[in-house]
Amino acid sequence: MRFWSWLRRVILNRPPRPSAKQKPLIAFVLFLSEPRSMDSTTLAEIATDTLGVTFRDDDREENENFVAGSPPSFVLKYGDDCFLINTFPRPYMDDPIRAGEQIPELRLRKLIVDHEAWLSVDLLSDAHPRDLARLYRIIGKLTAALADEDCLAIFAPGTGQIAVFDDEARSCLTSPDPLSVFENASYPAVVPVSRDDPRIKAAVARARRTWREFEAAFEQRRPDQNFAAKARIGTADCFEYMWLTVTGIENGYIYGKLDNDPVELTTIRCGDRVRVALRDLNDWLYTDGQKVHGGFTIDVLRRIQEEMQSG
Repeated sequence: MRFWSWLRRVILNRPPRPSAKQKPLIAFVLFLSEPRSMDSTTLAEIATDTLGVTFRDDDREENENFVAGSPPSFVLKYGDDCFLINTFPRPYMDDPIRAGEQIPELRLRKLIVDHEAWLSVDLLSDAHPRDLARLYRIIGKLTAALADEDCLAIFAPGTGQIAVFDDEARSCLTSPDPLSVFENASYPAVVPVSRDDPRIKAAVARARRTWREFEAAFEQRRPDQNFAAKARIGTADCFEYMWLTVTGIENGYIYGKLDNDPVELTTIRCGDRVRVALRDLNDWLYTDGQKVHGGFTIDVLRRIQEEMQSG
């Protein structure tokens, strides 16, 4: 599990789960970077490999499990359950730019604006509340099997939740709880905030003032501990504040590996080794068992994000 995933579980609130009484739309939608071609034969092969039973690519009555249809929509029958698989060569929203403006998290905003097509797996048949977990597991497995490098984000219409699609998201989709894809984000939120916001300025000042605490703990670190720092990375004209897993501190510089992909910077990516000057420090944190030290900007950014979402 990546460091940010662990941190999110420890200190961030999980989003609410849908109530069975609401009878939500049971579906996952993948936002794609480009249109996807699909046919019933390919879908039948994917379903066979994913669900472990044979699917035919026709809907004759003797076939208990089959895929039928033509682009952009296909029906998949699996025993007594029916699903709809859509592949549309256009954005999911009528106005992606306007929709993106409603998302305070910059990484997700960019993915929504940039997506050019979408794919979904929807439940067609009626569902009793006690069957929702089982049906979501089927939809999660099918969605993961259909996901490719063109996938940018995943959306659940029934809950209104959205997340960046990455390797950890794929793992969540095939887990016993596919909805955990929206809880276990492997990246920190990127929220547009004015550097003049007094709350941010105070949090950054505190992080810099107490940096020696981090250094002292790092010098005595144990294998089971995690140490991370957030710093300004980039050029004078294009930069981002990013978290890195700290691997060394020497001569006024922090060394480490980037813990997430940047939003705008194109020359670096998650896992790259970087060196940042201590003068560019924005925040720090480390773990000691289940206790988190530091992370002064995290709660501030979360409150700002909640304010933006509430309007």
